[in-house]
Amino acid sequence: QIAETYEVGESAVWKALQRAGYNEPVATYKDILPWEISDEHKATAIMERFRSIVKRDNGGVLRQDEEVRLRRWLHELEVNDLVVNYHPDAPPNSASSKGGFYYVPKSKQDDGIIRRPTS
Repeated sequence: QIAETYEVGESAVWKALQRAGYNEPVATYKDILPWEISDEHKATAIMERFRSIVKRDNGGVLRQDEEVRLRRWLHELEVNDLVVNYHPDAPPNSASSKGGFYYVPKSKQDDGIIRRPTS
């Protein structure tokens, strides 16, 4: 109702309420990814999967197609023993047609689906 009254999006109302201290901040992909993602790589399928993970973890309900894509992607990572890594200069590859993201074999140090920087 607030968004309609002031002719703004719901996200604008949510952010204003956060700034005013009326609600808790909601996690975003920036909270789970250890890298600064270049703008050109923010509109990739992998970023959509990470956004789906955050949405799910925040208690949101994924659309059926989102849920299916996320489950398939997580399954492929698991069965192929891979994790996601990122470098802004990585060329297009099987993980991302725009580059940036790429898959690497999972190592003993990897916890989850992301290769965390060692430094």
